[in-house]
Order: sequence, then structure tokens, then C-alpha cells
Amino acid sequence: MAAYHQGVLKAELSEEQWTEVDQYFSERLLPTDPSLESALKTSVAAGLPAISVSPNQGKFLQILAQLVDARAILEIGTLGGYSTIWLARGLRAGGRLITLEVDPKHAEVARLNISRAGLTDIVEIRIGSALETLPQLSAERRGPFDLVFIDADKHFSDAASPQWFMCLQLN
Repeated sequence: MAAYHQGVLKAELSEEQWTEVDQYFSERLLPTDPSLESALKTSVAAGLPAISVSPNQGKFLQILAQLVDARAILEIGTLGGYSTIWLARGLRAGGRLITLEVDPKHAEVARLNISRAGLTDIVEIRIGSALETLPQLSAERRGPFDLVFIDADKHFSDAASPQWFMCLQLN
């Protein structure tokens, strides 16, 4: 169904329709990638939630990293490492990516997927709550980061929590 809003025709698509459109573009615009396909299959087999970025979104993340000529990337929320692989592939030569994951099971699946993609030398996985690991990164002076991707559940007791927004200070 479509509707007009301020003179512009806007389509109202269901989640299923968006998924079909995304899959259509992915199949036609992105070549098959065994490392990425394996990462998704391994994540499903391990029982991880099916909430990874789509292939189109992953490619977009890679392009963003390339556009800013990223030397250092911080990812908050690793899951199975699918978006991590895309981001790491966008780093300039010699670049580093730090990814934060609260769930040790997810981190282990991500380690396997990142290893299979040949990226263990440039990706560091830290396990723990971002509210704990972000201040550690700051204390270690691991910033600044050229790109920060926040892809995690964001449950706040205080929406203005200075610990959560530490990543912005690292940028």
C-alpha cells in the first residue's frame, strides 16, 4: 500500500517485503563470498539470533570504512562476527578493529568466523559489557577511532550515561 505524505508517494512495506527487496538486491549486486556465507551458517548452527546485518548493509559498512580511510574501527556488538568481517575488509592496510561482545558464546562463534575469513591479525574481540569495556579502552588510550559502529542492545538505566557515550569521546 502506498500513501502520500507532504506530496510525496511513500510505500508502506511489510517486514517480509523489505526482506525480499533486500535479498533481491543482494543476489544481483553482491558476488558470492564463501567466508561470509560460512559465517552466517556457523552463527545459525550455533543458535545465535538471526539479527546480523544484511549483505547490502554489510557492503555499505565496508564502503563507509573505505570512504573514511579507516585505520581504527570500534564495533559495539559482535554477535557472530558477520558485520565485523565486512568492516575489517574496509580497513586500510595496517588497520585494526576492536569489537565488543557481552556474550562469551557469541564471541567464540565470532572468533571462529573471523579466523576462517583470515582476519585474526587485525580484529580484537573483547568480552564484557560495553559499559565496562569502553572505559578500559579509554584508559588504554586505544582511540581515536575513525569509525564506530554501535550494533548492540542498548538498555539504559540512564539514557545520558557517560560510560555509554565514552565511544564518542574516543572518536
